[in-house]
Amino acid sequence: MHFRKLVPLAVVLLLVCALPGCATGGACLDDSTPPERVRSIYIVKRGGHTGVAIPSADWPNRNWSLLAEFSGSDLLEFGWGDERFYQAEEETLWLGARAALWPTSSVIHVIGIRSPIAANVHAEDIVEVRISTEGLRRMAEAIEREFTERTPVATPVSLGAAPKPNHFFGARRKFFFPRMCNWWIATRLEEASCPIAPWSVVTAGQVMRRARAFESATEQ
Repeated sequence: MHFRKLVPLAVVLLLVCALPGCATGGACLDDSTPPERVRSIYIVKRGGHTGVAIPSADWPNRNWSLLAEFSGSDLLEFGWGDERFYQAEEETLWLGARAALWPTSSVIHVIGIRSPIAANVHAEDIVEVRISTEGLRRMAEAIEREFTERTPVATPVSLGAAPKPNHFFGARRKFFFPRMCNWWIATRLEEASCPIAPWSVVTAGQVMRRARAFESATEQ
């Protein structure tokens, strides 16, 4: 790609990164939601990447094969990214540029976590977000659909060499700017009725600020 084509792209990237998330304030559930229909999920930040961790016991589809594969885990964390960059031992500038500037194959990283999450996850930040059972159902169904069509969703194909409880699986989408890893997490939050505009999300910091705002609104 020519340099003069890269300049406008860089300007757009800087402008989008400066946005807080382009969504109105508010919680991810109505004030009238009864306590028995409220569930907790967790947004996890590691460097420039975010993931969403969901208690296995709350997963709506009890027949999903991934629950059995990670049967010793109390939570499942899901992240999404470029197939080569996400699994690379060393994340080079070239791999990062390739992932952002060209549509590339993607993978979903699933991590099995034991409770309590704060004591068993090595992360820079973890934010609890409360959503409704209906919001969780929509999020869970969407995550299941994200797995590759190369095999049935019930038995996704493992692509990574990482041992359990960390494993990579083929994903449907192509990875490219601005649809990158943090956009994917913002999209999951939007599916759970959280007031967020995924198209405006690029950085992990944007995701965490919105997640913290959702939780603050819930506590008011």
